[in-house]
Amino acid sequence: MGMFNRRRAIGLDIGPAAVRALVLEGRPGKVSIAATAAVPVAAGNGNGATVEAIHACLARVRADGQPVVVAVGGPDVVVRQLTLPPLPPGRVLQALELQHRDFGLLPPSEGLLDAQILRRSKGECRVLAVSAPKPVVEGRLRLLERAAVKLRTLDVEALALLNAALHLGRPDPRELLVALDLGEERAVLCLLSDRGPVVVRHLDVGASATVEGLRGAVRRVADEIRTSLAFYRSEYDRESLPRYLLSGWLRMRELNRWLTDELRLESPFEVIDPFRAIPVTAARGETDESAGPEFVQAFGLALRAL
Repeated sequence: MGMFNRRRAIGLDIGPAAVRALVLEGRPGKVSIAATAAVPVAAGNGNGATVEAIHACLARVRADGQPVVVAVGGPDVVVRQLTLPPLPPGRVLQALELQHRDFGLLPPSEGLLDAQILRRSKGECRVLAVSAPKPVVEGRLRLLERAAVKLRTLDVEALALLNAALHLGRPDPRELLVALDLGEERAVLCLLSDRGPVVVRHLDVGASATVEGLRGAVRRVADEIRTSLAFYRSEYDRESLPRYLLSGWLRMRELNRWLTDELRLESPFEVIDPFRAIPVTAARGETDESAGPEFVQAFGLALRAL
């Protein structure tokens, strides 16, 4: 029976500078990485270059024609963890739409809304709500249609990152997770503990800057981490011990040390890398293990389909 329960899931991370694909096989509790690929997006050809990179990436992992999990992201995508009265599941979205202003969500005329019930009790219903601008979602869907890609699930960038961080980092309930994913052109910061909600920050800084510019970018990232963490601890969780996780474009070795020094931490960020935490069955030479942290987003997306 075990063979029949195995699944194959493909996470496709479409970034402005590169497209990355990661294929997982197995079951939620026991997975392996069957294939990975990363293809740079050529400059100067608009969406055509991204389409070409998508085709090349899926061809390398032998996933042409198979449904994939893709994300939308950016500062305009709103993620909120909310507490509602104990409503029936079928009325949660209706309540969020009616009270969208109170919850900081987009109006139904401007955004697409989805919600996941996290916990229910007699007195309350905790939900994770996502509100994405219609142009952002429609733009991603048009790109996938142009690339002739079958969509399995449309996820949210920050939630895929958190999904991967929780799976790879396996944080203790007493820890406050501070997860930073550093992309080539922007960064995503997520904070989460058992005592507080999900907090997401999108930072307009990336690792593609020059060395001098990168030092300044690191200072800005450190300032945002310091400010966000102080707010989180003052509002939600004063007791949990912060645990710092780092992923994304880390090919410059000094990045971790610079961040550690700017935040005056006693030890460096813990790098999360699916290639080191998950069995890899891909043929030797098809996976660049040094680029493992860059595949965290694609790994989190693939997890959604298992």
